[in-house]
Amino acid sequence: MLKRTKKLKRDDLEELRKREELIKQHTLIVQALEYQKQLYIQQLFPKYGLDPNKQFNINLKTGRVSEEISSKK
Repeated sequence: MLKRTKKLKRDDLEELRKREELIKQHTLIVQALEYQKQLYIQQLFPKYGLDPNKQFNINLKTGRVSEEISSKK
């Protein structure tokens, strides 16, 4: 079984590598921002009397905080 293969030109390959690196950098930035958000939320728990061992949903439009209740089967 034979496969046809082509090779990218050097400039096209470099452009593709640069775009891949940008995607990687943006992914790392998003992860760092998500981590900062989680830390900030944890700092808010004592202020609002929330138990840090429980899960909460925060509605960003209304500001309502509701406890996530897991259903036991």
